[in-house]
Amino acid sequence: MLREAFENVAPYISNLRELKKFVEENENKSQDEILSALEEKVDSSYGTLRTDFRILLNEFGKIINKRM
Repeated sequence: MLREAFENVAPYISNLRELKKFVEENENKSQDEILSALEEKVDSSYGTLRTDFRILLNEFGKIINKRM
């Protein structure tokens, strides 16, 4: 699901390399672990990177809600 979210938002992302690396490192974790990791990245990042993680977090949340 994380990869799907990333692919959906990739056209809107400025820091593609950083987010792709995050996806590769975290895509096999549970939904809760991914949500926590994304929230942590939003809180600890600045500028466009923070916005990019927020976009990914929002899209991931939408996908989770659709599947419930």
